[in-house]
Amino acid sequence: MLKSKLLILSAAISISALYGADFNGYLQLGYQHDDKGNTDIALGSKLGYLSSDFSGLKFAFTIYASTALNSHDGAGIPFFNSNNNSYAILNEAYIKGSWSNTEIKAGRQILDTPFADSDDLGMVPNSFEAVKIENKTIPNTTLTALFLNKMSGVDAKIPEKFNKINGNRGVWVLGAAYSGIENLELSGWYYRINKADIDKIYYLEANYKNKIADFDYTLAAQYALQHYKNAASAKVFGISTSLGYNGINIFASYNKSNDNKASNGFGGGPFFTSAEHLTIAEGGKNAKAYMFGAEFDASAIGLGGLSFSVGKLTLKSENGIKSTELDISANYSFNDNLELSAVYSKVKERINEDKFDNTRVFLTYKF
Repeated sequence: MLKSKLLILSAAISISALYGADFNGYLQLGYQHDDKGNTDIALGSKLGYLSSDFSGLKFAFTIYASTALNSHDGAGIPFFNSNNNSYAILNEAYIKGSWSNTEIKAGRQILDTPFADSDDLGMVPNSFEAVKIENKTIPNTTLTALFLNKMSGVDAKIPEKFNKINGNRGVWVLGAAYSGIENLELSGWYYRINKADIDKIYYLEANYKNKIADFDYTLAAQYALQHYKNAASAKVFGISTSLGYNGINIFASYNKSNDNKASNGFGGGPFFTSAEHLTIAEGGKNAKAYMFGAEFDASAIGLGGLSFSVGKLTLKSENGIKSTELDISANYSFNDNLELSAVYSKVKERINEDKFDNTRVFLTYKF
């Protein structure tokens, strides 16, 4: 399997060498440990290229791999395949065409939409077999149409292969984003998942950013209606705010689900209170979620490239059962190519009695 993927990439590189291409990738050393004594140590890698322009067309191929180094016990966020072993996957393989104000991309690709996204928490992100059409003819407006057929990666049932989404029916997606009002960004999305339990999703989001003197602040609101085919729809409302000054940023977020259980869709989900492990989806129907935290950019005191963050999620179920998650993270960029990041999570998920501590550390070299 890996040999055939490497042959495909080698052939692409050979062709592109004649015409020029953009190569990119990274090597990533990953470490994960939990309070139950489980440890994962992996060497992650990404090798990809984007061809030069051929009459408006470009081709891209990217192979991701996660190779176990000694320990691979399954410590939380999946580092490996469904059998908890090393694997490699051709995660991107697409053709892209750009004409005037329209771009069409078809094939395996990484997406960033509210309910279908990369959710890049481990070694290999989510990727989708899709056709994407994006148009920017209207000033300050981006219109998107998508058809999703398959997905792979950290949130897939079988991470090492592309799994069918919704059988042979797939998912149809329409989106619009508008930035023509100063400091304000608006977006709306519609997902049609024919004959699935949740067969329609509507999503709206507004983000406002501005300054008062030396203070930066943001205000945001979101609303999702997730239509259940044979049950009440889930209605999820969220608000978020932040205030920043001299490298310090404090934030607070709130989500409430009404009438049914929220879903994150095909990825990590868009909800403002989502933490490293828990989201409002784990709270069941009529759940409430609160998140408070702070971030610090140490470049404000002369330590460029260093940052810290802490966040506390409190999740309450319909019956008043309270779950919590504390996340503490640090990040240091040695230079444009080398980065060290770490995150510690303490989770007390009392609805399903799932309590654990999880620590993840990544050293990444980009080229």
